[in-house]
Amino acid sequence: MKIIKILSFFLVFIISSCGNFENKVVVEELISKRDSLKRELQEGLKPSTDIKQFNWVYSAFAHATVTGNESLFNVFVHPKRGLWIIHQEGAMLNFTKVMNISDYKNMQGKGLLPFDRDAMNDAPKNEALPVIDCDSKTLYSKEGCFSQMKNYFVEDKIWKNAGLDAVLDREVAEYAVTITRTVVNTKNYKYYFSLIEGSWYLTFIDIRRPCAA
Repeated sequence: MKIIKILSFFLVFIISSCGNFENKVVVEELISKRDSLKRELQEGLKPSTDIKQFNWVYSAFAHATVTGNESLFNVFVHPKRGLWIIHQEGAMLNFTKVMNISDYKNMQGKGLLPFDRDAMNDAPKNEALPVIDCDSKTLYSKEGCFSQMKNYFVEDKIWKNAGLDAVLDREVAEYAVTITRTVVNTKNYKYYFSLIEGSWYLTFIDIRRPCAA
Protein backbone atom coordinates (compact mmCIF):
# COMPACT_ATOMS: atom_id res chain seq x y z
CA MET A 1 0.00 0.00 0.00
CA LYS A 2 2.87 2.36 0.86
CA ILE A 3 4.56 1.57 -2.45
CA ILE A 4 1.40 2.50 -4.38
CA LYS A 5 1.15 5.81 -2.51
CA ILE A 6 4.81 6.61 -3.15
CA LEU A 7 4.48 5.77 -6.87
CA SER A 8 1.33 7.91 -7.08
CA PHE A 9 3.16 10.81 -5.46
CA PHE A 10 6.05 10.61 -7.91
CA LEU A 11 3.66 10.32 -10.87
CA VAL A 12 1.85 13.50 -9.81
CA PHE A 13 5.20 15.24 -9.24
CA ILE A 14 6.48 14.28 -12.71
CA ILE A 15 3.28 15.38 -14.46
CA SER A 16 3.32 18.67 -12.53
CA SER A 17 6.98 19.24 -13.35
CA CYS A 18 6.36 18.60 -17.06
CA GLY A 19 3.51 21.12 -17.03
CA ASN A 20 5.69 23.72 -15.37
CA PHE A 21 8.50 23.05 -17.84
CA GLU A 22 6.20 23.45 -20.85
CA ASN A 23 4.80 26.69 -19.40
CA LYS A 24 8.34 27.96 -18.79
CA VAL A 25 9.31 27.18 -22.38
CA VAL A 26 6.27 29.05 -23.72
CA VAL A 27 6.98 32.04 -21.47
CA GLU A 28 10.60 32.11 -22.64
CA GLU A 29 9.46 31.95 -26.26
CA LEU A 30 7.06 34.85 -25.74
CA ILE A 31 9.76 36.89 -24.02
CA SER A 32 12.07 36.17 -26.95
CA LYS A 33 9.50 37.48 -29.42
CA ARG A 34 8.65 40.48 -27.26
CA ASP A 35 12.34 41.40 -27.01
CA SER A 36 13.13 40.58 -30.63
CA LEU A 37 14.44 44.06 -31.43
CA LYS A 38 16.82 44.41 -28.50
CA ARG A 39 19.83 43.08 -30.41
CA GLU A 40 19.27 45.55 -33.26
CA LEU A 41 19.06 48.35 -30.72
CA GLN A 42 22.20 47.20 -28.91
CA GLU A 43 24.11 47.07 -32.18
CA GLY A 44 23.18 50.66 -32.95
CA LEU A 45 20.76 49.77 -35.75
CA LYS A 46 17.39 51.37 -36.22
CA PRO A 47 14.84 48.81 -34.98
CA SER A 48 12.62 47.34 -37.67
CA THR A 49 8.95 48.07 -37.08
CA ASP A 50 7.49 46.65 -40.29
CA ILE A 51 4.23 44.74 -40.20
CA LYS A 52 5.79 41.27 -40.69
CA GLN A 53 8.02 41.69 -37.66
CA PHE A 54 5.17 43.14 -35.61
CA ASN A 55 2.78 40.35 -36.61
CA TRP A 56 5.30 37.80 -35.37
CA VAL A 57 5.09 39.51 -31.97
CA TYR A 58 1.31 39.88 -32.21
CA SER A 59 0.89 36.14 -32.86
CA ALA A 60 2.61 35.45 -29.56
CA PHE A 61 0.39 38.00 -27.83
CA ALA A 62 -2.73 36.48 -29.39
CA HIS A 63 -1.69 33.06 -28.10
CA ALA A 64 -1.40 34.50 -24.61
CA THR A 65 -4.88 36.04 -24.76
CA VAL A 66 -6.79 32.97 -25.93
CA THR A 67 -5.13 30.53 -23.54
CA GLY A 68 -6.28 32.56 -20.56
CA ASN A 69 -2.86 32.05 -18.98
CA GLU A 70 -2.17 35.20 -16.97
CA SER A 71 1.58 34.62 -16.70
CA LEU A 72 1.84 34.47 -20.49
CA PHE A 73 -0.20 37.63 -20.91
CA ASN A 74 1.90 39.47 -18.34
CA VAL A 75 4.95 39.00 -20.56
CA PHE A 76 3.49 41.88 -22.57
CA VAL A 77 2.82 44.13 -19.56
CA HIS A 78 5.66 46.53 -18.82
CA PRO A 79 7.12 45.52 -15.42
CA LYS A 80 7.46 49.11 -14.18
CA ARG A 81 4.84 51.09 -16.09
CA GLY A 82 2.06 48.52 -16.32
CA LEU A 83 -1.00 48.35 -18.57
CA TRP A 84 -3.87 50.84 -18.69
CA ILE A 85 -7.30 49.32 -19.37
CA ILE A 86 -9.88 51.72 -20.80
CA HIS A 87 -13.42 50.70 -19.95
CA GLN A 88 -16.83 52.21 -19.41
CA GLU A 89 -19.21 51.65 -16.52
CA GLY A 90 -22.47 53.32 -17.50
CA ALA A 91 -21.66 56.84 -18.66
CA MET A 92 -18.35 56.94 -16.78
CA LEU A 93 -15.10 56.59 -18.72
CA ASN A 94 -12.51 54.74 -16.64
CA PHE A 95 -8.76 54.26 -16.88
CA THR A 96 -7.56 51.38 -14.71
CA LYS A 97 -3.86 50.63 -14.33
CA VAL A 98 -2.74 47.07 -13.64
CA MET A 99 0.68 45.51 -13.20
CA ASN A 100 -0.78 42.03 -13.50
CA ILE A 101 -3.78 41.20 -15.69
CA SER A 102 -5.33 39.28 -12.80
CA ASP A 103 -5.74 42.61 -10.98
CA TYR A 104 -8.48 43.73 -13.37
CA LYS A 105 -12.10 42.89 -12.63
CA ASN A 106 -15.22 44.52 -14.06
CA MET A 107 -18.27 45.49 -11.99
CA GLN A 108 -19.50 41.90 -12.15
CA GLY A 109 -16.16 40.66 -10.80
CA LYS A 110 -15.13 39.11 -14.13
CA GLY A 111 -11.57 39.30 -15.41
CA LEU A 112 -10.48 40.10 -18.96
CA LEU A 113 -9.09 36.69 -19.93
CA PRO A 114 -9.49 34.53 -21.91
CA PHE A 115 -10.30 36.21 -25.23
CA ASP A 116 -12.51 34.53 -27.79
CA ARG A 117 -10.27 32.41 -30.02
CA ASP A 118 -12.14 33.25 -33.23
CA ALA A 119 -11.73 36.96 -32.54
CA MET A 120 -7.94 36.63 -32.40
CA ASN A 121 -7.44 34.48 -35.51
CA ASP A 122 -6.64 37.30 -37.93
CA ALA A 123 -3.19 38.82 -38.30
CA PRO A 124 -3.34 42.62 -38.46
CA LYS A 125 -3.34 44.11 -41.96
CA ASN A 126 -1.11 47.11 -42.43
CA GLU A 127 -3.68 49.54 -43.77
CA ALA A 128 -5.91 52.41 -42.74
CA LEU A 129 -7.71 51.75 -39.48
CA PRO A 130 -11.49 51.36 -39.54
CA VAL A 131 -13.58 54.12 -38.05
CA ILE A 132 -16.63 53.69 -35.86
CA ASP A 133 -19.89 53.63 -37.81
CA CYS A 134 -22.91 53.19 -35.57
CA ASP A 135 -25.15 52.57 -38.58
CA SER A 136 -23.08 49.58 -39.66
CA LYS A 137 -23.90 46.06 -38.53
CA THR A 138 -20.30 45.60 -37.35
CA LEU A 139 -20.20 49.15 -35.88
CA TYR A 140 -17.13 49.88 -38.02
CA SER A 141 -16.50 51.15 -41.54
CA LYS A 142 -14.84 47.81 -42.38
CA GLU A 143 -14.43 44.46 -40.69
CA GLY A 144 -11.27 42.68 -39.60
CA CYS A 145 -8.00 43.36 -37.80
CA PHE A 146 -5.90 46.33 -38.88
CA SER A 147 -2.73 48.04 -37.73
CA GLN A 148 -0.85 51.25 -38.43
CA MET A 149 2.25 52.93 -37.09
CA LYS A 150 0.08 55.80 -35.91
CA ASN A 151 -0.48 57.19 -32.44
CA TYR A 152 -4.08 58.32 -32.62
CA PHE A 153 -4.35 57.82 -28.88
CA VAL A 154 -2.01 60.69 -28.05
CA GLU A 155 -3.79 62.86 -30.61
CA ASP A 156 -7.29 62.16 -29.25
CA LYS A 157 -6.27 62.54 -25.58
CA ILE A 158 -9.34 60.61 -24.41
CA TRP A 159 -7.90 60.31 -20.90
CA LYS A 160 -8.80 63.97 -20.43
CA ASN A 161 -12.44 62.81 -20.15
CA ALA A 162 -11.72 60.24 -17.43
CA GLY A 163 -11.46 62.64 -14.48
CA LEU A 164 -7.91 61.61 -13.58
CA ASP A 165 -6.06 63.66 -11.00
CA ALA A 166 -3.07 65.74 -12.09
CA VAL A 167 -0.50 63.05 -11.23
CA LEU A 168 -2.26 60.24 -13.12
CA ASP A 169 -3.09 62.57 -16.02
CA ARG A 170 0.61 63.32 -16.44
CA GLU A 171 1.54 59.62 -16.09
CA VAL A 172 -0.91 58.60 -18.83
CA ALA A 173 0.16 61.47 -21.08
CA GLU A 174 3.84 60.53 -20.79
CA TYR A 175 3.09 56.84 -21.37
CA ALA A 176 0.87 57.60 -24.37
CA VAL A 177 3.80 59.19 -26.20
CA THR A 178 5.52 55.76 -26.32
CA ILE A 179 2.81 54.15 -28.48
CA THR A 180 4.31 52.79 -31.70
CA ARG A 181 1.48 50.77 -33.25
CA THR A 182 -2.28 50.92 -33.01
CA VAL A 183 -4.33 47.79 -33.69
CA VAL A 184 -8.08 47.83 -34.21
CA ASN A 185 -9.74 44.42 -34.11
CA THR A 186 -13.39 44.96 -34.99
CA LYS A 187 -14.27 41.63 -33.33
CA ASN A 188 -13.16 42.83 -29.91
CA TYR A 189 -10.83 45.67 -28.86
CA LYS A 190 -8.40 48.45 -29.69
CA TYR A 191 -4.79 47.76 -28.75
CA TYR A 192 -1.93 50.19 -28.33
CA PHE A 193 1.56 48.71 -28.45
CA SER A 194 4.75 50.50 -27.47
CA LEU A 195 8.28 49.63 -28.51
CA ILE A 196 10.30 50.42 -25.38
CA GLU A 197 14.05 49.79 -25.39
CA GLY A 198 13.71 47.12 -28.07
CA SER A 199 10.79 45.27 -26.45
CA TRP A 200 7.12 45.33 -27.42
CA TYR A 201 4.54 45.95 -24.70
CA LEU A 202 0.78 46.36 -24.66
CA THR A 203 0.55 49.73 -22.93
CA PHE A 204 -3.15 50.56 -23.40
CA ILE A 205 -6.18 48.48 -24.32
CA ASP A 206 -9.61 49.96 -25.00
CA ILE A 207 -12.29 47.36 -24.26
CA ARG A 208 -15.28 49.66 -24.70
CA ARG A 209 -17.98 48.60 -27.14
CA PRO A 210 -18.49 51.21 -29.87
CA CYS A 211 -21.80 53.11 -29.88
CA ALA A 212 -22.75 51.69 -26.46
CA ALA A 213 -22.96 55.08 -24.75
